[in-house]
Amino acid sequence: MFGYVKPFVPELKVRENELYKAVYCGLCKSMGRGTRWFSRLSLSYDAVFLAFVLASLHGYTFEVYPGRCGLNPLRKKPVAKDCDILRYSAAVSAHLTYYSVLDKISDERGIKRLSAKISLPLCRKMKRAAEKIAELDGAYTEECLRRLHEIEAEKSPGLDRAASCFGDMLGRYFELGAPDDKKKSAAMIGNYTGRFIYAADACDDLEKDEKKDAYNPLRYGDTDVPERLHAAYGAMCIWADRAASELQLEGGLGDASSVADNIMRLGMIDIAKKVASDRTEGKGNGK
Repeated sequence: MFGYVKPFVPELKVRENELYKAVYCGLCKSMGRGTRWFSRLSLSYDAVFLAFVLASLHGYTFEVYPGRCGLNPLRKKPVAKDCDILRYSAAVSAHLTYYSVLDKISDERGIKRLSAKISLPLCRKMKRAAEKIAELDGAYTEECLRRLHEIEAEKSPGLDRAASCFGDMLGRYFELGAPDDKKKSAAMIGNYTGRFIYAADACDDLEKDEKKDAYNPLRYGDTDVPERLHAAYGAMCIWADRAASELQLEGGLGDASSVADNIMRLGMIDIAKKVASDRTEGKGNGK
């Protein structure tokens, strides 16, 4: 995934911040056990967000223990205990990383394409390991990406049309990991989050895509670039708010729900401001 969906730390309570870091570390360990050690290199804020949303929908409380990190084995730190939610989030991360690498091979050139080709065999192993953990809908992912590639080939100027493909894809994985009575809300949260991620990435990459003459829905339209970026910012705010409202409707309780709400109502808005700001002021990078 992309790394645009993360908390606004200044507004987190101390225990919520500690829980977030514990789940981040726990997910990393779960990825090492379940989807091969090298899958940990693809760990992103977005996968952690998926874990918090699913924990909120399931009413699950993460268990935390003092563990050690391979990067700093001498110091113990809070780590979330392995569980079905972390294993599922790890599987989704590995699964989508595989398709992201395929996309780079198709779209990129030069060193980036070569790097993606070199990593493909490892990503294929990650994908196989992920499919042993959870039933993931690869066919649906491929269909969403096929629709997205068609839109890109048409050089469609509509941000919503392209973003909806990514939203549909991500919504499917939120839905598959949710309890039966909350699958509809989970799908909507994933859909709005996916649209947000696509829009944030489009804003963040706009200048680069202009130089490369690559597709970006924000490159086209009747208005000038600042107006398009402002419109994208407005859309991202709406999608983040709708995702948060869906979770609120399900009555999520506890710290997992509070952290997820912080991410949607504050963290995503903060990222939206950074990536959609006037390029003359400098842009934030959510990756």
